[in-house]
Amino acid sequence: METDPQLIQAAGAVLWRWDKKKEIEIALIHRPRYDDWSLPKGKLEKGESHIASAFREVLEETGITAIFGPELGQTLYKVEGAPKVARYWSAQATDTPEGKPDPKEVDQIKWASPKEAKKILTNKDDCKIIDFFLEFGPDTIPLILLRHAKAVKREEWDGDDGDRPLDIVGQRQAKHFLPNFLPYNLQEIHSSDAMRCLETLEYLAKALQAKTNVTQDLSEYGYSRDKECAIRYTKKLLKKGVSVLICSHNPILPKVVKDLIGKKNFKNLDYEKLSPGDAWVLHHRDGEIVAIDWVLAPTA
Repeated sequence: METDPQLIQAAGAVLWRWDKKKEIEIALIHRPRYDDWSLPKGKLEKGESHIASAFREVLEETGITAIFGPELGQTLYKVEGAPKVARYWSAQATDTPEGKPDPKEVDQIKWASPKEAKKILTNKDDCKIIDFFLEFGPDTIPLILLRHAKAVKREEWDGDDGDRPLDIVGQRQAKHFLPNFLPYNLQEIHSSDAMRCLETLEYLAKALQAKTNVTQDLSEYGYSRDKECAIRYTKKLLKKGVSVLICSHNPILPKVVKDLIGKKNFKNLDYEKLSPGDAWVLHHRDGEIVAIDWVLAPTA
């Protein structure tokens, strides 16, 4: 997925919460530099992914750590004559503020109903992002399907394939997964027992202080014996209703997605396979997949 180098890249979120009446409120920020009301967003830093940037910008501009849901869409506009594109996610505010924004950047935060928010927003293109958020709805749960990072090629490895490790590129990728997946508030990590999967998750699991649940059901060996075992395993995790990351292999993950969303919908995806370190994020509610996002492998 290439990006136009001429475009200024930005990312943000529709930051939302439930009010006392169990109705949705959306956070708007006032920027004194522009004297405008907008959704929290900002430019990407060097080497930063869009979702990592969105997570960071929400924290910096509101002081709130959010739990991210589906990607909602993007707006394209000009800043001082230069084209700028901003991608947005749904993001639920947590209860505990983590800090305060720089008053030179953001001097007011206003919580409003979606209808009121659309009246207040200065850039009316942001209104369609709120409409997309309402269309998806709140309270989705992420299921992340991560292909292991880049491994030593099969033809260059003399040992058992299950012991094949990551190569130099894969080792670098493994050290930079945290910013891509921190926004999803992961509660469980599950992995194939292949060494390349375990090495992929080593730094992430340590940073999150999470146990990695290792199973042969997600391995290529398990797949060769039973083509349905990974599907059954994944469906059990879906029923638990918690945010989960699964690390597995390319022949397995597309088959799992195809089963969960149906062959017809799978054919409509722009991609049918993951490169090493790429991930699909399946957002579900009550067992139904409502959105699928694609997170590219770290470039660092």
